[in-house]
Amino acid sequence: MGMEDVETTGVALKQMRENGNTSVEGISLTVDDILQMEFNDPKQVARLYEEYSRVRSFGSRQEKKIRNKKGEFVRFTYLCNREGFRDKKWLQMHHLKREHKVVIRCRCPAEMRIKPRDNTGKWYVSRFVDNHNHDLPPAKFVEYLPSHRKISDVDIAHMDSMRQAGGFNQVSFTKRDMYNEVRRQRALQNGDVNAALRVLANASRVDDRMFWRYEVGVGNHMCDFFGAMDVVKKTTNYSEMFLLLMQHIGRTNTIFR
Repeated sequence: MGMEDVETTGVALKQMRENGNTSVEGISLTVDDILQMEFNDPKQVARLYEEYSRVRSFGSRQEKKIRNKKGEFVRFTYLCNREGFRDKKWLQMHHLKREHKVVIRCRCPAEMRIKPRDNTGKWYVSRFVDNHNHDLPPAKFVEYLPSHRKISDVDIAHMDSMRQAGGFNQVSFTKRDMYNEVRRQRALQNGDVNAALRVLANASRVDDRMFWRYEVGVGNHMCDFFGAMDVVKKTTNYSEMFLLLMQHIGRTNTIFR
């Protein structure tokens, strides 16, 4: 299986996850297909196995990398996150104040192992096991597995604002309040734009030398504005209307004559 096929498989896995499809058979991906894959670098394998584990509803992790005597990497292994057992010493500590975490490791055999191919710079799949010795969680819970949890930039900004306020208990508003305020400001901004357009419409009815046109884009928001007025009106409040519209859409073609 060539590099284009590998990339296509990765895209297909991602689309399956986004569409809520958890059947790997949907893209005719078999163990033999995976064993024939070649990769440019291990990072590509990590991304593919992560998407594969999402579709199959299990968490994944990377085992320790193996080097040769020259210090070169000779093996990468990607595992189910329930591979192995927890060390007994962590289970025999009774003086801890916090309770022990739930034991989830059960020596699951699922893994994907890659090795470098001689003199080609490519990596090939030397071992692939897709059997699990435990129940897989429902697809709706996959995003809560440790390897698949991600924090978006919006959530990070939200946390930073709360940290700057001194903690969650110091924030005097909820997420709903924040959304309502954003909606209110957007409505006010649209109201100013509509008022400015009405003023310009009334002015153009009595002055043939005033000309303006605009376009509305996605979300019924103004995206382009083109206007022209004479020198006299440039010194009146009409110029402020043009300025308001320019600030609203961020970019415009305005001509004064």
